[in-house]
Amino acid sequence: MLEIAAKLPSGALVGGDDDLLAQAVLATGGARFIAREADIVRTEGSITGWREATLAVEAVASGPNSGNSRFDAGPPGALVCQEGVNCGFSLPGFAPEVEAFTVAVIYRSEGMAKTLASVFAGQAHNMIFLSESEGQLLARDKPGTVEVRLPVPRGRDARLAVLGYDGRSLRLILGDAAVEAAGKVPDLARQADFFIGCRSNRAGLAKTLGQSLLHEVLFWPDRCLPGSSDPDDQAVLETLHRYRRWTY
Repeated sequence: MLEIAAKLPSGALVGGDDDLLAQAVLATGGARFIAREADIVRTEGSITGWREATLAVEAVASGPNSGNSRFDAGPPGALVCQEGVNCGFSLPGFAPEVEAFTVAVIYRSEGMAKTLASVFAGQAHNMIFLSESEGQLLARDKPGTVEVRLPVPRGRDARLAVLGYDGRSLRLILGDAAVEAAGKVPDLARQADFFIGCRSNRAGLAKTLGQSLLHEVLFWPDRCLPGSSDPDDQAVLETLHRYRRWTY
């Protein structure tokens, strides 16, 4: 048996990336939704909620999601989004005021996931959504004031998409690729809801709903990790990329 007379850092141990990510997310005020049986909430057989991994927070089925959600136990586990069907979840009022935020999604698709997530400030105001279609990953606000996009690699490998907004620029990361566009998104600095797998509680938006497997969704309601010089922000992004690479 090989023995090493030294104490290794936790990141060097197989299986330690999950703990490192959990600690980094907690330390930076984020929320992490993992598609696993223990965190799926069911009511009379239907999936009605998705519990956050460590906080006393639950994303509830969006208004039009009347029992449409499906869970694939995997491994890895996944919430299944279906083409043209609202399978989404919502965290009402999760962002008290949208000045900065980050959304990260670990998912699989065939290039037509459509809506992955959105930050929605109300029907009369604005939103920023993350969408995938026709081989492009796109982030923009509703009227198209600011927009960023990246090409999506072919294949069914799990992807990590990260969207960040700091009040001055919109930033998008997909794997090793990154892009940003300067611009202030109007009518967004107010209380907002966070949506997973759909854009809002409004019904009748079938064309914005695609096919995907959502493995994990992470959300920071008040900080933009991409482009940040804060060591904690840089560390959690590095940890997230390493976690996706070794876990999925």
